[in-house]
Amino acid sequence: FVLGITLRKAEYMRVVIIRSNPVKPDSRVEKAVEALIRTGNEVCVLAWDRQANYSVRKETLSLSSADTDIFRIGVRADYGGGIRQNWLPLVLIQLKFILWLLQNRRTYDVIHACDFDTALVGFICGKLLKKQLVYDIFDYYVDSHRLPRLVAKVVEFLDHTIINAADAVIICSEERREQIGRARPRRLVVIHNSPDARQKLRNEGDRRLEIAPSPRARIAYVGILSNSRLLKELVECVSQRDDCELHIGGFGQLEPLIAEASERFSNIYWYGRLPYHLTLQLEEQCDILTAIYDPSIPNHRYAAPNKFYEALLLGKPLIVAEKTGIDTVVRRENIGVVIPYSREGIDRGIDLLLDRRNEWVSMQQRMKKLYQDRYSWCIMEKRLSKLYEDIQLEQ
Repeated sequence: FVLGITLRKAEYMRVVIIRSNPVKPDSRVEKAVEALIRTGNEVCVLAWDRQANYSVRKETLSLSSADTDIFRIGVRADYGGGIRQNWLPLVLIQLKFILWLLQNRRTYDVIHACDFDTALVGFICGKLLKKQLVYDIFDYYVDSHRLPRLVAKVVEFLDHTIINAADAVIICSEERREQIGRARPRRLVVIHNSPDARQKLRNEGDRRLEIAPSPRARIAYVGILSNSRLLKELVECVSQRDDCELHIGGFGQLEPLIAEASERFSNIYWYGRLPYHLTLQLEEQCDILTAIYDPSIPNHRYAAPNKFYEALLLGKPLIVAEKTGIDTVVRRENIGVVIPYSREGIDRGIDLLLDRRNEWVSMQQRMKKLYQDRYSWCIMEKRLSKLYEDIQLEQ
């Protein structure tokens, strides 16, 4: 029996990934799950569904190369409502996550906590239950939320405490080392949020997304539909032009506005929520991608958005806002346009890219090479696997 336990730990690890959204979809979580399963680990997901109130639901998370268990807990909250509106749901989900981790403590060895809003739970239960903790920082909390000064200081203190105590910390770009500069993680790994090229080629039997041919330039955005990404302005801008069309999907605050615009304007196409492989299929058939973030939000100065990496994989020119982290790469590599964060900036950015149509092929070549050489998911998957091998040796 003792020998069996020793062998089990030497062969693989049992990991629970905690996320403060329902993972419907969540490309970074899904890629991490598949990468860990491919290297022989057992993985399940614990997720927060903000659309309804309900107790734990065990469901299946179906991915391109594997299926796994996902445990969703429903605590109704407002997407984009911030801490002021959601403080009670946030407290409730923390308590429910802790209860699940305590009740299921014999089923996992590692807590992989995504962002501060699950890391505190991971830290508490990791210490209490002697579990290893991997802290995956998608967005640095105090820079990505508008918090009162005193609250921000408390959150930053707790965040740094968790960073310093975790067995490993993951950040999504080299620039984000500066964000956590005063913390001292034991092990720090950069894993870019690159798409997995295999997801674009998902099972032949799966539904494919095809869009009709058009003489107009096609602009695509699929993701979180929030007010800090100039999406309302993008919709307004495209609706008043006859040389382009917008293909948009996702979820968030602006869903009703965008759905209504798609009914009013013939060049606005609304897709709702899309699984990730269909997102890539849609983007591949379009000409231009947008990754426009509000530079007044401190976290956006270190932005490493999905759209940037998807554009590299697919070779699609980008429109990005100035002073948002990726603008320097777009300028240096000449793979798109950098605009002021404004409605007028969007109009100007579209004009500039349409005027440079003859450069799109050379942009595509540079982008795909950049993806392969520096950002491919194959590189990132090896880093994640190596991280887990290293912490396994410490057990």
